[in-house]
Amino acid sequence: MATMEIDLKIPDILTYLAEAGWARDQGDWRGPSAWRRPGDFEVLVPAHDGMGDGERRIRDILRCLSAAEDRPIEEIALEISRPNLDRLLIRTFPASHDAGYTSLVSGVQAVAGVRSLLRAATRAALQGPHYAFSGRAPKAVGDVLRAAELGPARPGSYVIEVRLATDVATRSQREDEVAGRTVIVHLLEAVSATHTAVLADSVEAFDELVTTGVSANLCDALSSFSARGRNEPFELTFRWARAQPREKSSDVLTFPPSSESLLLSAATRLRRLNASGSATVTGLISGLEDDSTNGDRWRIKIRGDLRTERTEEARWTTVWVRLADQATYDRAIAAHREQRRVIVSGELTSETGRVELVPGPQPEI
Repeated sequence: MATMEIDLKIPDILTYLAEAGWARDQGDWRGPSAWRRPGDFEVLVPAHDGMGDGERRIRDILRCLSAAEDRPIEEIALEISRPNLDRLLIRTFPASHDAGYTSLVSGVQAVAGVRSLLRAATRAALQGPHYAFSGRAPKAVGDVLRAAELGPARPGSYVIEVRLATDVATRSQREDEVAGRTVIVHLLEAVSATHTAVLADSVEAFDELVTTGVSANLCDALSSFSARGRNEPFELTFRWARAQPREKSSDVLTFPPSSESLLLSAATRLRRLNASGSATVTGLISGLEDDSTNGDRWRIKIRGDLRTERTEEARWTTVWVRLADQATYDRAIAAHREQRRVIVSGELTSETGRVELVPGPQPEI
């Protein structure tokens, strides 16, 4: 079995057991340690790597963990050996195909959709919200795509798995850093907002979602998981790395059969919209931009709560703020260095392509 060839280390197994709620017996016998879990589960872990029966013991441990957690051995072994991997599973439901198979055209389309999803999420993390991204992407986008791992399709019905290490980090030309976890969280937020709009069954519901990371590019990418013209359902599952746990170990978003046509209509609509209206953002400065070649040169990137005149609740997002002068920019540099929360109110605009906040005369920085 391919799983058993994974080179698991005893310290990693011990850490996994402790984090998964197993209890270690106080009286170890000749070095190995016994671990127990409610439900009559017990494993014996070798004292150290390289013991004579170590491989057999590890096989037994994996089988026991699989039974206790009701999960595939392969999945558990991966979490033990690589605890820093976030995973995205895209499940499609192609009609008239055996489990684990789809048509060649739909398969190629789905893989291209995965690539477009990661591109859209990475560009939103680096460049801020856009109704539609165009032009050449920052080099950092390519770095993230190269770091992402695409697994083989598997049954259930047709499942594609993408893995990205949480600690993968790359910088854009403007020295903005983006980590793998940041990209996947951005993607979850954008897909969750899109899912809500799809369930509302209204293309107008997409109008106010750009600040959550929703873009025409993202809608196009999601539509790729439903075979063109067939409006087939699909599902996205986010599973979070054991090394950086979140409140929930996984998030599942199921899109109904009507999603494809609505997503394509939303993509067309978003390309025609422009940002407007008053808004306030409260949060930490996560990026600074001083483009001396541009008359409109000073900008800061704030990660925090955004309230607009059209939304009842604040949204946790990233927004770029345009500043009027060097003095305000200097105050922003100090706030960024000291990690102080800032409050900026003003008017939204997308005249540059990117959704930005243009503040009033005296922003609270």
